[in-house]
Amino acid sequence: MEGICAIPSRQRIEILSRELAPAALSAEAALLRREIVIALYHASGGHYGGCLSVIDILLALYRCELHVSPDEPHDPERDRLILSKGHSALALYAVLHRLGFWRESLNCYADFVSPLEGHPDMTSVPGVDFSTGSLGQGLSVGVGMALGLRAGDQRVWVVLGDGECQEGQVWEAAMLAASCSLDNLHAIVDCNRLQEWGRRARAADSAPEPVPDQAAKWRSFGWHVIECNGHDFMELLTAFDAAKATRGKPSVILANTVKGRGVPLIELQPVRFHCDSVSEAEHAAILAGMDDYEAC
Repeated sequence: MEGICAIPSRQRIEILSRELAPAALSAEAALLRREIVIALYHASGGHYGGCLSVIDILLALYRCELHVSPDEPHDPERDRLILSKGHSALALYAVLHRLGFWRESLNCYADFVSPLEGHPDMTSVPGVDFSTGSLGQGLSVGVGMALGLRAGDQRVWVVLGDGECQEGQVWEAAMLAASCSLDNLHAIVDCNRLQEWGRRARAADSAPEPVPDQAAKWRSFGWHVIECNGHDFMELLTAFDAAKATRGKPSVILANTVKGRGVPLIELQPVRFHCDSVSEAEHAAILAGMDDYEAC
């Protein structure tokens, strides 16, 4: 199968008002979580935890912040979004699909001939601004984009995982961005405090944070730091506004999240569900648990 074709809808994404956004986003996020869980079951497993922790961030960005259009995914005047934590590609696909970038079902995710690969591919999926997969590289690309776009009004948003912030390349990029005063560059770190490998304990409740004192570390590299609840849409939107208001330096939003958010079974076993498969019975239990969660 060749790359997915963009839908010639000639429509731009309607930016939700700050007053109406939180309730609308909460309802939409619940639908996207369900789509993610179903698609991963069809794919015989995948990155449940990280997709579910980052989905609120991505949805808020696309619905309320990014100036992008499904009918013009390569518009040179658009904002840019880089999902540096590329293993959570399905969350990005879910949002792009919801916004009308293509019609094909998400259930083809990770099929051998599907363009919806395990990591985003900018050559085959409309709306993907950069192909990611090797962790730690997204911010470097964001610096280059921000430098190229600094004469215009476009902004560059880079979504990272806190685990990948152990990569030295992240901090080389952070240092360069600050020295170049790139106030059109905004990083968002999905701080779910767990990763598959590296510096973590066996038990999730005793796991050390991948990068301790992140706020202090980013500040020491010359960035403006904003902290928020990554599942509270009003806090996210307020953080976006604060990032855009920053002058003379890049900004980073440390979004505190829960790995597997919205699915009780996965929240209770976040280490297992970094990347795993489920049985038919577990899948049914996950869907039932989501029904109860959404009803609360």
